[in-house]
Amino acid sequence: MYRISIVGAGNVAFRLSLALVDKGFGIEYVCNRSEKNLERLLKALRSNGSSAAGATDLSCTLGSDIVIIAVSDGAIGSVIEELAGISDKCGTASLPVFLHTSGATPIDVFAPLARLGAEYGVLYPLMTLSRNKNIDFKHVPMLLEASSDNVRSRLDAIATALGSEHYFYDSEYRLKMHVAAVFASNFVNYLLGLAFPIVQRDHPLLLPLTLETVRNCYLHTPASTLTGPARRGDMETIGKHLELLGKCGLTEQEEIYRLITGKILEKIRK
Repeated sequence: MYRISIVGAGNVAFRLSLALVDKGFGIEYVCNRSEKNLERLLKALRSNGSSAAGATDLSCTLGSDIVIIAVSDGAIGSVIEELAGISDKCGTASLPVFLHTSGATPIDVFAPLARLGAEYGVLYPLMTLSRNKNIDFKHVPMLLEASSDNVRSRLDAIATALGSEHYFYDSEYRLKMHVAAVFASNFVNYLLGLAFPIVQRDHPLLLPLTLETVRNCYLHTPASTLTGPARRGDMETIGKHLELLGKCGLTEQEEIYRLITGKILEKIRK
């Protein structure tokens, strides 16, 4: 098994590192500038039998086989620059394989380390992860990208050990998957957030409908399973809905209802 260090202690770092430990990988260091988040992750790792050490200095990670950079997208570049600076200054002969976990960040972000001869890649879990909810990684698709056959082999071994369905895609296609995930997850979440206040405490009654709608979309296609007043061109019902939203003062819901209804009407009229 590879010796792994983790940079970051947020949701992805938390769940991924626990999953790796569960599958027998050794976590040597967790490096994070926020001591509160660092201690929370270390406590969870140690309760699962890991002997991981905590650090705020990135230099300690360079003795591992693999360094996984699991920080926010905006911080990946600065972490890589810092790692490259430390590596160059120390004249490290053999560098670890560096991985990031972002869906939207291209693999060429590793250019500063590549110039030093480092190998690198991407290990992107296509799933919303939370440190407050356990998850089995066999239900988490992994999108992978590698700078070399050696990195490809390591990524394949990690994803296989986690039990994840995994695919090698280039950065451009991974970005497409990331955009699609925003529509399929974040936007659906936003729309449910608009639906709940309309019926308030009765919103759990919408759960069977929501689950069946998503299920049918994947069993068939969204276009073939679309229903509702806009799909039928039922302008009378649409008018009643808009009138109710206006009376209730739900201006955001009314705005989004008009927008999406208009888009559906455009489609069915083509």
